[in-house]
Amino acid sequence: MKTDMNFKALLTLIIAIIIFGCSPEKSQNENFTSSLLQFDQQIDSIISNMTLEEKVNMLHGKTMFTSAGVERLGIADMKYADGPFGIREELQAHGWMPLGWTKDSATFFPTGSALAATWSPELAYEYGKGMAREARIRGKDMILGPAINIQRIPTGGRTYEYLSEDPLLSSQLSVGYTKGAQDNGAAVCLKHYALNNQENNRGTVDVIVGERAMREIYLPPFKAAVREADGGLQ
Repeated sequence: MKTDMNFKALLTLIIAIIIFGCSPEKSQNENFTSSLLQFDQQIDSIISNMTLEEKVNMLHGKTMFTSAGVERLGIADMKYADGPFGIREELQAHGWMPLGWTKDSATFFPTGSALAATWSPELAYEYGKGMAREARIRGKDMILGPAINIQRIPTGGRTYEYLSEDPLLSSQLSVGYTKGAQDNGAAVCLKHYALNNQENNRGTVDVIVGERAMREIYLPPFKAAVREADGGLQ
């Protein structure tokens, strides 16, 4: 049952991209229910026709930045664009080495901290819009961004990617970025996990935080982007 729920979440996103190329209507109700649930019946039907091998194949990467689809059921591969402020050049299938193409140039957008300095949700929307258009030109379905962790460690290796140390500002900008991207045909993946605010030992560090601090400081940008813009989580 848990495995099927994982597939349902992935298939919801894929079908939304195929059908709309953008995010559907947004719910502002405090009792949040994603509008993506409208696809539940269609997704259940697809899952019921999948073999175990097809399900397993969707659980891991096909290449460095793609996830496998199921061709016989009309589920396309998912192609990801890294990272949050520019579309990365094409890489080898299973590594970080670039292919060395001369036809895959992209705009180097200002970093997240520079965007935050504008205090402008409207500009954040245009930012996401520009990112989405370049992602789609390159055939990408999802942007691995925006990066919306709270800036808490000045020496953090990714601090410059994040939107600010203020949860309200970060929330409003994350919604603008997410809507801008998803209204223009690219899904987003909010990152890099809530409370993952440092680069050193980020895969093993034990983050000890009180519930009030977690809910008032660290979670608001993720909550806002999910509830107000149907953003997906990494």
